[in-house]
Amino acid sequence: GFRFKDNREACYMILYTVACMFNVLLDFVTTYFTAEKVMEGLGFRNYFGVPLKDITEFTTKFETYGMQRSLAENTYAYAFPSTYLIPFLIEPMPTIVLPLMLGKWIVRNHPEVMGRDAEEWVAMVPMEMGR
Repeated sequence: GFRFKDNREACYMILYTVACMFNVLLDFVTTYFTAEKVMEGLGFRNYFGVPLKDITEFTTKFETYGMQRSLAENTYAYAFPSTYLIPFLIEPMPTIVLPLMLGKWIVRNHPEVMGRDAEEWVAMVPMEMGR
C-alpha cells in the first residue's frame, strides 16, 4: 500500500495515463488496418495511379490522400461527440447533482440528522483522481 494519499493519487494518474495512451494507440492501429483493407478492396490508388495494395512501404501508403482522409474521418468520429462532449455533459449529474439531491432528501426527511452531520450530507463529495 501507499503511506500517503498523494503518492497513491500520483501513481493512479501515471497508470491511468499509460492505460489511456495504450488504448488510443490500439484504436488507431485497428483503424489503420481496417481502413487499409477497405481501401485496398475498393481499389483506391495514390496520386500517381498506383493501387494501394501494390504499395509496400508503410510511409508511402500512410501518406496517400485516401488513407489520410479515412483516418481523419474515423478519428473525428471517435473523438466527437463520444469522447470530447458527452462525458462532460453527463459527469456532473452522478458526481455533483445526485449526491446533493440525496443529501438534501436525507436531511429533510430525518430530523435526527442535525448540525455537522447535516452539513456533511449536503457537502460536496471529496474529489479524487479515481472518480
